[in-house]
Amino acid sequence: MDERRSRDFSKGPVWDERTNRWRVEIRYPDASRLRKRFRREREARRFWSAEQTKIADGVWKSPALRPVQLTFGAALDLYAAHAKLHVPSYASYTEPALKVWRAGICSTTRLGDVTPGMIDTVKLQRATEVKKASVDRNLQVLRRMFNWAIEQGLANENPVRRVKFLRAETRRLRYLTEDEYRRLLAKASEVSRSPLLREAIELAVHTGLRRGNLLGLQWDWVDWRNRVVRVPRTKSGKPQAVPLNRAAWNVLQRLWKARGESSCVFAHTAGRSAGQALLDLKKGFHTALEHAGIEDFRWHDLRHTFASWLVMRGASVRAVGELLGHQTIHMTMRYAHLSPGYLSREIGLLDGVGKSNRPGRSVRMGRKSRLPRELRRAGEAKVQISKRARKGQRALSENLPIENPNKTGAPCRTRTCDLLVRSQTLYPTELRAREHVIISSAMVLAHAPGRRPARPAAPPAAPAPASPSGSRASSA
Repeated sequence: MDERRSRDFSKGPVWDERTNRWRVEIRYPDASRLRKRFRREREARRFWSAEQTKIADGVWKSPALRPVQLTFGAALDLYAAHAKLHVPSYASYTEPALKVWRAGICSTTRLGDVTPGMIDTVKLQRATEVKKASVDRNLQVLRRMFNWAIEQGLANENPVRRVKFLRAETRRLRYLTEDEYRRLLAKASEVSRSPLLREAIELAVHTGLRRGNLLGLQWDWVDWRNRVVRVPRTKSGKPQAVPLNRAAWNVLQRLWKARGESSCVFAHTAGRSAGQALLDLKKGFHTALEHAGIEDFRWHDLRHTFASWLVMRGASVRAVGELLGHQTIHMTMRYAHLSPGYLSREIGLLDGVGKSNRPGRSVRMGRKSRLPRELRRAGEAKVQISKRARKGQRALSENLPIENPNKTGAPCRTRTCDLLVRSQTLYPTELRAREHVIISSAMVLAHAPGRRPARPAAPPAAPAPASPSGSRASSA
């Protein structure tokens, strides 16, 4: 016993003759340790070196005793205290999910012993009671709890990662038509239990605010000068400025004239809660929907109506996302959906495909294409170019026409030092015609009588020596 205690594991694996194994003992900075046995020395040294590197870099994962001793119920309590301060929707989103997992998994179970099988059993049982979307939300809360526990050093892994979500389709293609909107406003005015229901619906459609921000609207948030509603905190935890159009501006003016002493825009007018903000308009809203004959519609669909109407009237998706307060364009695409009727009008743009005369058809410039008038005239023009023109000289000829751009066959080959003429085969037909027009115009002006620009008098040059053939060399 004393011999085993006196072994030094700080320098690497140690051979144990009693078990015929290589033993490795790792001591972590938090006073915890890990012991392992290997058959081969190479594997033992590899493991020992890897753990020592992690300790030196500060990224070691210690098998601390806290995750083993901490129970699942205690972990839920710790995360609940954290979520109350950092999760805005704790009461409506996180707290109900934590109650589900507290009832489904024994609270005395150690946190490290929670397996994906336990979680999957609760998931399947929960799927028989509620919708698939609710089950996925419960799994999301549990996944966040384990991720938080890993960050705090209370767990080593997240078992929810190996649990398959149901992935229920939560997108709704429901929004009001203009006729439904008019009928809903007419019936909302007749609901006596909710005197401010019509104004709330109008503001929801013309501002796109969520129900919580709309019902909690304060008069201090309204910027009358700039016609903007400034919400200090939204669902994402950030402030938002929503501009007011004419309809929303008129509604707020009516509410301002009929306001009482409350600072809330939508406040109780009587009873024990007089002056306090309204919490919900569900009963009055459902009554108005029933009287208007509108089915399968929720309050949040008013926000869908705001986004859909903007997109259908030509607003960009990015602008709609800023008005809704979204962080990514993907979230905006979920709300800015379009009706099948609108898409059918858009797809009607393809009607007539295959016909000869259709708008937007690309013109193909070929040998039989019709060129503009000035280019056709340029093809008939005669350019007087010498067959063997020297450098810097152009002689006139009366019977040498330029090649017609519309003419089929090989391009003309002219021996000349002019780069534009020499590279005519490298340019399109239309461009070659334009170049010939420019060249011909320049030469006509150069040889026209009376139009040649006067040159300054040059000093008389000495006569050039005669060439061996007897002719004079041309001047440079």
